Amino acid sequence: MILPDHHCPGCGAAQKAFPRYPWHFCQGCLRLARTGKGQALDFANASLGGGLIWRISGQEDWQDATRVLCLIHDRPVLVHEARFGGLVAEPVPELPLTHLHGLVDLRKA
Repeated sequence: MILPDHHCPGCGAAQKAFPRYPWHFCQGCLRLARTGKGQALDFANASLGGGLIWRISGQEDWQDATRVLCLIHDRPVLVHEARFGGLVAEPVPELPLTHLHGLVDLRKA
């Protein structure tokens, strides 16, 4: 089955489509992730086995998280570990997300 083209919701760049993440941001836009105060964010896998870690760019200490809610192009975005490794950022609606276990909300930090 041939998957349809996918375009990043942040910049419109064409990229590979993934049915599990139908509206994901490209890696270039993920590098633009910010807190609500405009601080740049870095994301990585915790180890070869996966996991998500994040930090404010330029700081040494990495923080563990399951999910991080932040901003890309002033839009709320959920960053999390992809199913088979790597990271994925997806736009989220402005709805309460308190039901998500392990959520770190950096939109106002």
